[in-house]
Amino acid sequence: MEHLEEHYYKLNRFLLSVSGLSPYQSRWSAYLIRIVFTVLMVSSLFVQISYMITSDVTIDFIVDAFPSFLIIMGNLSNLYTRIIHVDKFKELFERMSKDWALQKTQDEIKIMHDYAETSRLSTLYSLIAIYINIVGYNVWLFIPEILDIVSPMNESRPRKRPFNVEFFIDEDRYFYLIRSHICLVIFTMPIIYVTCSTLFLTLTQHVCGMCKLLGYRAERLFCVVKDKMTRDIIQESQVNYKSIAVFVQQHYNIIQFVDIIETCHTLPFLLDFLGLIILMSLTLIQVLTISGIERAIRSIGVFIASLSYVFLFCYMGQRITDMNSSIFDKIFNSIWYNAAISEQKSLLIIIMRRYHPLVLTACRFYVMSLQNYGMILQTAISYCMFIRQF
Repeated sequence: MEHLEEHYYKLNRFLLSVSGLSPYQSRWSAYLIRIVFTVLMVSSLFVQISYMITSDVTIDFIVDAFPSFLIIMGNLSNLYTRIIHVDKFKELFERMSKDWALQKTQDEIKIMHDYAETSRLSTLYSLIAIYINIVGYNVWLFIPEILDIVSPMNESRPRKRPFNVEFFIDEDRYFYLIRSHICLVIFTMPIIYVTCSTLFLTLTQHVCGMCKLLGYRAERLFCVVKDKMTRDIIQESQVNYKSIAVFVQQHYNIIQFVDIIETCHTLPFLLDFLGLIILMSLTLIQVLTISGIERAIRSIGVFIASLSYVFLFCYMGQRITDMNSSIFDKIFNSIWYNAAISEQKSLLIIIMRRYHPLVLTACRFYVMSLQNYGMILQTAISYCMFIRQF
C-alpha cells in the first residue's frame, strides 16, 4: 500500500534509479547504469583531451575548450562522490517516512504537504525546463543539415559543433556517428546534475517543513487547557514536561537529519564550487567576447545554469539556518511565563542550542548562505578579469 506522502517523492526516486544512485534498485542494475554513464563521460573526456593535445594551447583556446571539460568532470565527481553515500539516502527517506507518520493536527499536515508539493513541482519544472532547452539546442545543431535537405545550395552549409573533439577518423565520412555520440553525451549529462540538485532541494524542503511544524508547536507548547475539576497542578506539569520532551526529541531528529545531508553533500559541495568558480569565469569571458551566435547561446546558457545551480545550494542552506532560528523566536514569543518555574528551566535545553546555528558547509571551508553566494560571484568575476589580462 502506498503511503500518503509517496507521490511527492516518486520523481526523485525515479531520477535516482536512472542515475544508478537509488538505494532501492538492484545492485546489478545500479552497476550497469553507472558503467554506461562512466563510459559516455570518459569517452567524451578522451576526445576532448585528444583535441587539446593536437592543438596549440593558448588563452583563447583554454577559454573556449575548458568549460565543456569542467562540466564533464563535474558530472563524474557528482556521481562518484555520492555513490559511497547511497545507504545514507535510504536512511534519509526512511526518516522522512517516520516524520510523515507522526501524529499531527490538520494545520501541521497542511504545512508538511505545502513544503513537499513545492519540492515536487520544483523538481518537475526543473527537469522539463532543462530538457526543453537541451532538445532545442540539439535541434538547432542540426539546422544546417536540415536546410541542406529542404533548400540545397551549391555548397554545404557550415556544420555546428557544440565543443571541440578529436576522434582520429574522417569527420566528413563519419559525421553522423560523431554527432550521435555528442548528442548522447549532451542528453545524458544533465541527469546527474538534476538528480543531485533536486534531491538536495527535496531533503532541505523537508527540513524546512519540519522546522515550520516545530515552530507551530512552539507557539502552543504551553497552551494547556486547564480543568480544575479533573486535574491538579502536578498532572498539568506532567503534561507540559512530556510535550517539552517530545519537542526536544523532534528538534534533535532534525539536527541528525541535517547532519546526514551534510555527510552526503559536503565533499560534492566543495568540488562543485571550485569547478563552478572556474567555469563561470571562463563562460563570462566568452560572453564578454562574443564572436558568434552559437557561442553566445552556449556561453550564456552555461553561465545562467551555473548561477542557478550555485544559488539553489546557497539559498536552501540559508533557508535551513533561518527556519531553525525561527523555532527559537517562536519559543520566546510563546506564553512560557505562564508555566511553572521548573518547566521554564527545561526550556534552557532548547534555548542553548541557538548558540550553535544549523548550517550546511562544504567540508567546513564554506557555509551555504546567500552572503557567501555573493562571495562566489565576486570571486568568479575577479578570476575573469585576471584571465582577460593575458
